[in-house]
Amino acid sequence: MGEVYRASDTRLERDVALKVLPPELASTPERLERFRREAKALAALDHPGIVTVFSVEEADGVHFLTMQLVEGQPLARLIPGGGMPIDRLVSIAAALADALAAAHGKGIVHRDLKPANVVVGVGGSVKVLDFGLAKMRPAGEPSDSALPTEARTRDGVVIGTVPYMSPEQVSGRPVDHRTDVFSLGVVLYEMASGQRPFAGGSTAELGSAILRDTPPPLTTLRAGLPQALMSIVMRCLEKDPGARFQSMRDVHGAFSALPAGGSGGQTVSGHGRGVRSRPLRIAGGVAIAIFLGVAAYLAERSGVMRPASRASEAASQPGVIRSIAVLPLDNYSGDPSQEYFAEGMTDELTADLASISQLRVISRGSAMQFKGAHRPPTPVIARTLDVDAVVEGSVLRAGDRVRITAQLIDARADRHLWAKSFERSSRDVLALQDELASAIAREIDVQLTPAEQSRLASAPRVNPDAYDAYLKGRYFFNRPSDENLQKAIARFEEAVALNPIFAPAYAGLSDAYLWAGYNEGFLTASEARPKAKAAALKAIQLDDKSAEAHTSLAVFELFYEYDWTGCEREFRRALALNPNYAFAHDQFALGLAFQGRVEESIAESRRAAELDPLSPQVPLDAIFALAWQGHYQAAKEQARRAADLDPTFFFPPWAYGWIDIQAGKVKDAIPHFQKAKAMGSPAFVSAWLAYAYGVSGDRARARLELEDLKKTSLRGSVTSFNLALVSLGLGEHARAVSYLEQAHASDSQWLGWLKGDRAFDPLRSEPRFVALLRKLGLDG
Repeated sequence: MGEVYRASDTRLERDVALKVLPPELASTPERLERFRREAKALAALDHPGIVTVFSVEEADGVHFLTMQLVEGQPLARLIPGGGMPIDRLVSIAAALADALAAAHGKGIVHRDLKPANVVVGVGGSVKVLDFGLAKMRPAGEPSDSALPTEARTRDGVVIGTVPYMSPEQVSGRPVDHRTDVFSLGVVLYEMASGQRPFAGGSTAELGSAILRDTPPPLTTLRAGLPQALMSIVMRCLEKDPGARFQSMRDVHGAFSALPAGGSGGQTVSGHGRGVRSRPLRIAGGVAIAIFLGVAAYLAERSGVMRPASRASEAASQPGVIRSIAVLPLDNYSGDPSQEYFAEGMTDELTADLASISQLRVISRGSAMQFKGAHRPPTPVIARTLDVDAVVEGSVLRAGDRVRITAQLIDARADRHLWAKSFERSSRDVLALQDELASAIAREIDVQLTPAEQSRLASAPRVNPDAYDAYLKGRYFFNRPSDENLQKAIARFEEAVALNPIFAPAYAGLSDAYLWAGYNEGFLTASEARPKAKAAALKAIQLDDKSAEAHTSLAVFELFYEYDWTGCEREFRRALALNPNYAFAHDQFALGLAFQGRVEESIAESRRAAELDPLSPQVPLDAIFALAWQGHYQAAKEQARRAADLDPTFFFPPWAYGWIDIQAGKVKDAIPHFQKAKAMGSPAFVSAWLAYAYGVSGDRARARLELEDLKKTSLRGSVTSFNLALVSLGLGEHARAVSYLEQAHASDSQWLGWLKGDRAFDPLRSEPRFVALLRKLGLDG
């Protein structure tokens, strides 16, 4: 990108660095403009770990930057053959992550991070250099560091230094800030071992290795490396950007959580030990919870007292296990396309154990956060999830045979209690799951009720093709998007066509239809309603003892029919069958809140949080009852927890704004709604923003927001409920009521909020609004 000279600034009497743009780049207007634009952005970065840009200059046709002169050694020269001392490695790594987090916060992605672009000063200071390949967020985009910034280069153009490139860089795909996380992982691996994680005899071979190969375990290259340090490195090197740390702040937090020496309380000298729910976003901020677990684990090992928890209470009774988590089973088929099957087996085992009333079983959503080979130490997972034991293992499907190898681990002592393999034909896979669950229950000395014994002993045979389609449907359903919901529906319909008496597929189909119509995506609410109801009723007809089927019907009755008696009956039936069903507790809490039964709602939300502690959605669903009871600060604490768990999720900033409205602080809500909208939110956020503008007296912005809402609505028209919000904000009360009546006629799923939401207080004396509440059963 240019030549760098040491120079003297004769006016200020200081030495500086001059970076000169090569003539072949300076002669291209597009490149020259990019050079200037990037220089301006970098000049705005004020961080001790990033080289300072003083000015952009031109003299006699030569374009150059004047920059801070950094004295020291490139990191590339400081890495010895066997790796760096751990203390120094951790110090440099934390400084790098902090500097890059600052750049990402300004919308700048480095894209060429490597040891040659890092200088370590004599006193140990760390500077990141050479942002010549940096990618900027275009002007006008929000500055939230959690937002991805897509590449502006041409498709297929590979930019960077190949050994340190991320898989998405190598393949020429769009990149965001997580490409720097991967590159940092490569640098960390090299700092730890003296070797790069990927090798190849040519650029093509090296690129292929980055895309395909798993790096050699660090324990094979250097003995005595801390387990916690290795976990950080390997998490950075995940090939899927969604599986990496989701921000440099998380990486910095991980290193900050390590004790002196970076030991993480454990060293390794050899090879390491080798239910369906509402769709959850992968929680990028879950690292915060994990490293709180690290800290608790280390405190315990050092003898420091910590608050009592369920797990620590059980620890005082040796051998007593009353809470458990099933960690994602590894796919041993050798075929990445079989990942859905391993995930499905994990879900099935979780559901089987969850039906045992004496056990507290962590939801699949929270346990899935530990997917991948590079998990934290088991005691850390136990602290994070607050459990006594974990199950981990593998799934191997070959031809018509399925084998699950499982290990039961006392999570407090990190001690193996039991290990066994189970193998059956594909037709008997449900029996295999039940046999495994029964064996675990026996091992931990949990007494099954007669009903539980009967259920675990009576698994039917299944059509393997139908079951396979069902597992694929669940896999897509758990990764929410319009496209994936369509795929989920197609797979569930394939499953019921192949096996018309397979109840779980009908329950999955009901859920997929319900959520497809929730935000008027590829189906309207009226299109989705009859299909969701028919599938739920069919699931119960086929299996009245299915907690999932009863929950599907309960959620349908809650959001489509506002049948409070019916949905409560179905929720209670589901929770009697599966008391550990976090999703049922969470949705039941919403139903209770809508009816004004706030204390009961709060209790159900607490139970959901115990069972699904890493879900960002559970604390968000708890805000309604808290706010409607006037506990605004407690509601904001729940929203803050959700934001910590997933900093990329639009819902927490929306929740802050909504809580302000409940507290009568409408103007305070506006910046929160603006932030939520900038994060890529559904249309209802824009409707709330228009409402807030209107109530605050800015009718012009309210109408502009309405026009924007019309342009961006998925189906080309604004939903009646959203139009009601805008009209309400503009003070057009009669029109707002008319739109709410239309929302009811078009099967809107948003009317449960009308009883408690204080935004609708101006309508409570309107006779038509009172009549609508009566129709919804919310007039009591």
